Amino acid sequence: MTIKQAVINVCERMEPGEEILGYQFYNRVLRELAFSGSKKQPLSGTVLRRFREVRELCGMESSIGISKYRKKEEE
Repeated sequence: MTIKQAVINVCERMEPGEEILGYQFYNRVLRELAFSGSKKQPLSGTVLRRFREVRELCGMESSIGISKYRKKEEE
């Protein structure tokens, strides 16, 4: 599994309106990778870059000053 796919999976599992901190998001991505059998241990910066690539695809928002991630409410 790629890091990008792990990020997408984590985003898709979040509930609309759910908000988590950066370290929680990072830990979820690491668990997702481990669950798939991957031994990858990406740096948090790498996970953040992959998140930026798929943010709109997953319906996510992030704050600029604070490391917070939020699943957009469904319309």
